[in-house]
Formats: sequence, C-alpha cells, structure tokens
Amino acid sequence: MSELDITPNLVDDAHDEMPFRLSDMKLKNNFAEIHPALKNVGLKIDNIRKELKFQSKLALHEWESRHWISIALGSIAFLIGSISSEILNGGDATKSGMEGLTGAIGGFTYFQMLVSIIMWVWFAVQVWNLFPIMRSHAITLLVMWNAMFLAQIMFHAENPDFPLGVNLSQLMWGTLIVLTVLFLLSFFWKAVLETRDMHVEAYHVHEDVRVMEAEMAEHSLAGWTTIFLTWLMLVIISTWSGAHFVSERIALPGDRTIFFIIHIISGILIIPVYFWTIWYPQRMLGDDTRVQTKAAYAADAELSRDGKEIVENKMAFCPECETGVKVQRTDSGDISIPCQNSGCGTTSIIGMPCSGCKQIIPTRYSCPGCDINAPAIDFLPDNEAW
Repeated sequence: MSELDITPNLVDDAHDEMPFRLSDMKLKNNFAEIHPALKNVGLKIDNIRKELKFQSKLALHEWESRHWISIALGSIAFLIGSISSEILNGGDATKSGMEGLTGAIGGFTYFQMLVSIIMWVWFAVQVWNLFPIMRSHAITLLVMWNAMFLAQIMFHAENPDFPLGVNLSQLMWGTLIVLTVLFLLSFFWKAVLETRDMHVEAYHVHEDVRVMEAEMAEHSLAGWTTIFLTWLMLVIISTWSGAHFVSERIALPGDRTIFFIIHIISGILIIPVYFWTIWYPQRMLGDDTRVQTKAAYAADAELSRDGKEIVENKMAFCPECETGVKVQRTDSGDISIPCQNSGCGTTSIIGMPCSGCKQIIPTRYSCPGCDINAPAIDFLPDNEAW
C-alpha cells in the first residue's frame, strides 16, 4: 500500500463497538451548496448538522429504558413544582420565609412541593448512577440551573419588568451570580474539550498525521458545544420567564400568562438537552477517565510522584511476543510507563513530564523483548468505549 492509499478508514478498528460512525453521516441538503459566497460558513454549519445527526441517532440507538424513565422523572418533577394554585394566583406578597411556607401555602400545594423535591432528589440519584465519569459535572449543571433562577429573582426583586427600566444599582448581586455561573460552565466546557484531546492522543496515536486528523474529526465536539449552548439558552429563557411571571404580585386575568407558558415549555426541553449534554462526553471518553483540564491532570501527576496511586497491577505484556512489560494504569485511568530516558527509568504518566528527569513521557512504548514500538495502551487490555 502506498502512502497515498492511507485514508481515515484505517482507524475503523478503533471503532468496532460503534454501530455507525460520524463519517458515515450524509446530509440530503447542504448549506455549503446554496451559494459560493456562503461556502466556508456553510461547511461549518453542515459539519455541526452531521454531528447532531450522528449524536441523535446514537442516543436513540443506545439509550435504554432507564434513560427515558429518568428524563420523564425530571420532567414530572419540574411540572409538579411549577404548576400550582399558589404560583398561578400570585401568592401572598405580605408573607415570606418560614411564615410563607407554613401559613400562606395551602395543604395540597405544600404536598406538591414536597413531592417535587423528592422527585428531584431521585432524578439526581439516577443521573449519578447513569453517568459515573460525569457525576460531579452533572450535579454542577443542576446547581447552576438553580443559581440562574436565584439571579433572576434578584433581578426582578426591585424591578418586576426586568430588563425594562433597569437600574445599575439593582444588578450587583444578580450579575455576580451570573458571572460565577458562566465561569464555572466555561470551565466545564474546557475540561470536556481538553479531556477529548488527551483521549485522542493516548488512545488513537498514529505516526501518520492524516490518520490523527481523521481521529480528531471523528471526535469533534462542535455539535456537542451547540447542544451545551442550547441548554444554557433554555436555562436563561426558562428562569427569566418564570421569575417574570411571578414578579407581578397582582394576579390579573391573563396577565403575563404567555411568560408562564414559555417557562413550562423551555423547562421541559431543558431535561432531555441536559441529558444529551452529560451523556455524549461519557460515551466518547469511556468509563476509565476523568473529565479534567490539562492543568488539573498535570497537578495530579505532580502530586502522584511517589507512584502510590498505581492501583492496577495486572500483568501487561507485549502484543507480539507476550513479554511482560512495566505498563500500568493509575486509579484515574491514566497509563504510566517507565521513562525511556537513559539513566532515569522513573514510572510516570504518558504525555506528562517525568517526575524524575522532567522530560515528556512518550505515548508509545518499546518492548524490551522484541523491540516493537506501539502505543502504550496496546500493552494493556483494551477497555475503551469509543
């Protein structure tokens, strides 16, 4: 085979567990073909459309009944907590705090509130069990959703018509919460992207740059980023419309009903989009990793210099001659090999600086028995998901 014959299809073996691949997706109509002037923008839009088509087909193919039950559970919890007589009639603006909970809320509405809280806890437990490597991030997204609601309440507390007639003095605390939420969400987005980069470098390393580019394209997250931004926009719309509806305490017939409808519709849509947002990174990266930024990985490597975090000591061996090798996996799913620098030999994580000589540990390893040079992952049982 000549070099010109090398195509992205050479990476098919790495995707044996996939029912179909991103490169298999075809579009009936392409934006790039509408007009030559729109070709560059059209190509980007078409690539995102292909990724969304791939991800949606994969979700429909792989989501089990427990996924759909969890989505239904979250939707019901949202509806029970959002639709009540107290919310619809405006409540009693003269009562607040515990007095509002015990004296102003009717018995059935109080029961509704308790049921909604229980169902939300149940929903969070289901998410915790379904997405093991995304647990902390999944709970963080739920907290950020509630934080955005708190920000909107603060925006509307002194200005029921927010953002109309806004006064800068009324924005301090709400803006602080929004900025904090956006910072944490951007950190989450960066962690997913950088973990994807390290995943491709560790699991799909190849000497041919075209194959590596094909792998990176196969693991593109442009479509997922679109879904993540869609979730954020739905959260903003839902929290604003909900706070906008209840901020007018005088319940007039038909007053602000449209905002209540927007709140309900956008809130229902948040749940499946939220599931999509936390499911796809786990499906791509598998169960043997942690979603962290490169800086966090480097810090972990620095803290584990003594090698005490090596917990998987199953016998690693050469795939060719079956000679035993010193390739190990850490408790975080990282692969560690002896430093190949002359006179060092310190066991360190691939892709990270050696804790002994500070040189970058390569992602490939040479067998001491037959001198075959292969990706370090090939010397361990292959249990990746993508």
